[in-house]
Amino acid sequence: MNEANGGYRQPPDMIGRGRIMRFYRSLIPILAAGLLASTAVMPSANAFNIKNEVQAPEESNDVSNKKFERAALLEARAYICGTDESSEAAMIAGMKETGLPEDIAVEIVSDLASGIIDKAEESGSKEICGKAKVQLSNF
Repeated sequence: MNEANGGYRQPPDMIGRGRIMRFYRSLIPILAAGLLASTAVMPSANAFNIKNEVQAPEESNDVSNKKFERAALLEARAYICGTDESSEAAMIAGMKETGLPEDIAVEIVSDLASGIIDKAEESGSKEICGKAKVQLSNF
């Protein structure tokens, strides 16, 4: 008889089950700690970066260029002044130069134009509608 558990003898299929369950329960905190440690030391090179996803290998980190800036200025001028200047030609030239697809180029030009419009509205400046007094470096 087994005196450790009051003379009760477990059926043969239950003998190892308790040990296995205790083993699995002890593994849970160890596995969780290992997972946290491995994600904490993950190098930033493996982290997701949208610029890395949209750029060709030969491109620098700055996806904007002078042609995109020109397209953005034309878009901002059309919005503020009510002109019908088209930025499409400048945007297409920028797409050819950078190799970016149209949807990403449109987003870049739109973001740049929004920045120009915001700066012009904050300063109350209507210089953008006059002669070319607006320089992109000011924005």
